[in-house]
Amino acid sequence: MSRAIEVILRDEIFTELEIEYPDDRNTNLLEQGMDSAGFLKLVVLMESKFNIAVPDEDLLFENFSTAGLIIHYLTEKTMS
Repeated sequence: MSRAIEVILRDEIFTELEIEYPDDRNTNLLEQGMDSAGFLKLVVLMESKFNIAVPDEDLLFENFSTAGLIIHYLTEKTMS
């Protein structure tokens, strides 16, 4: 499942964010050009593409600061 999540994240979400998907899943997205507006757009796109709700208490950049953390979060949310 995480492979399918990564494909959607890379090919759809990062494309819409106009941010290059990092070669290393542990690269901090700030280094890829993510800013606060991009972070909010990332959350909205994740909610839309994966039909999930990100609760307010999860809305911390450190929860989504790398592609690896995003994939882990989405895997947990879509499996429950």
